Amino acid sequence: MMKNYFLSILFLLLASASNFGQTFSDDFTGLTVATNLAGQSNWIKGGSGPDVTIDNTTPLTYEGYSSGGAEYVVMGTPTGTSSRVYKTFATPVTSLVNTTFYYSFLLNVSSAADNVSTKNYFMSLGVSGASTSYGAKLFTTANGAGYSMGLSKTTNTAVYGTTVLEFNKTYVIVVRYTFNATGTVAPEKYDDEAYLWVNPQGATEPLTSTAECTAVVAGTDTDFDGYGALADVGNFVWHNRGLGNPVGAFDALRVGYGASSADAWTDLNPGALPVEMATFSANSVNGDVELVWQTATEKNNNGFNIERKSASGEFVKIGFVKGNGTTSELSSYSFTDKNVKENYSYRLKQIDFDGTFAYSNIVNVSASTLPTTFAMAQNFPNPFNPSTSISYSLPQPGVVTLIIFNTLGQKVKEVVNGFQEAGSYTVSLNASDLSSGNYIYNVSVNGQSISKKMLLLK
Repeated sequence: MMKNYFLSILFLLLASASNFGQTFSDDFTGLTVATNLAGQSNWIKGGSGPDVTIDNTTPLTYEGYSSGGAEYVVMGTPTGTSSRVYKTFATPVTSLVNTTFYYSFLLNVSSAADNVSTKNYFMSLGVSGASTSYGAKLFTTANGAGYSMGLSKTTNTAVYGTTVLEFNKTYVIVVRYTFNATGTVAPEKYDDEAYLWVNPQGATEPLTSTAECTAVVAGTDTDFDGYGALADVGNFVWHNRGLGNPVGAFDALRVGYGASSADAWTDLNPGALPVEMATFSANSVNGDVELVWQTATEKNNNGFNIERKSASGEFVKIGFVKGNGTTSELSSYSFTDKNVKENYSYRLKQIDFDGTFAYSNIVNVSASTLPTTFAMAQNFPNPFNPSTSISYSLPQPGVVTLIIFNTLGQKVKEVVNGFQEAGSYTVSLNASDLSSGNYIYNVSVNGQSISKKMLLLK
């Protein structure tokens, strides 16, 4: 299935061929909403605690990581009665020595308890079938106004990251587990490695030095096979372990494995490169809203649904613009929403020929008369990673440049350079190719110029 790619190059399909097909994936596409996951698509429930359910109200999306259809899994309020919901791989992996697994998924947490003492994990790999042997365990815990991710090899005591993640925001979670020598006594009992990343950036396998969490401590966290030989690794498991589990949603599960970590990453195949969005902007002109966007490359691109929503409504389709199929040339598109009487948010739904889709960033436009002054707002969000929006208003038409500079005054990115009519504009900036730090963004038109600072935190 072709994976859609918007704005940031989060993941590329690696050029080297893998010796393995993708081990496991599930986008929950087409499952029955408002019902339990267990009993659908070969998912099985164990234990007397709660199940998870299927919904499609607010699909989880992250630029560059395809989530397939609109359906996703909802994790409700945890209880003190344990349960698990698991699915067995089509072909469980039986050769484990010197083998690496990756798993990834989209996660959106709405609330998280203090889990340091309760020690409740909520995701893991497992031995196939009804086995209760688990490894590569994933945790959350409350941290200030948000939460942090935690990881262990098999223990219920997690190593937690320091990054405070926001509630009700979607992240890509990537976990790696590497089996080294096998054995039930030291040092072989403790020599496996586990790593966790949140929103890893770049075109290749993430570096272990950039991991949010690392679980390799000898003597305290036993290996997955440290208690005895494993029959296989063949399950992906969601757990209700107790009141420390998070409330929220997940989607787009992927599992890959290989004889090396590079093979496992290739097998995971978290995203290919059908459409690379270069720019997407919206402006209000004489009662109309003009949407303008460009793609740097396209592959199997059928086209774009244009969707909008009011402050109190949901996104609805208002038009369609045909894509250019497959091309490596810069392609320009536009769409005009006529006679707009209220404030709206807009997004693009890019659709492949096979029906796979992904969403762009959202841009907000105020339905108003022409601005009377030249102005530029503070970018939002700020700090940001990797995308942010910049809004400015033009009382007169002119040739506009929007340029990003580093703190040395060197130009690092040109976002806008061209003629624009008078109106209010919002431009989405993708800074995935820039390093963390302070930057200055400057908009100029008709001899006037405005500069502001922004902070990129990766």
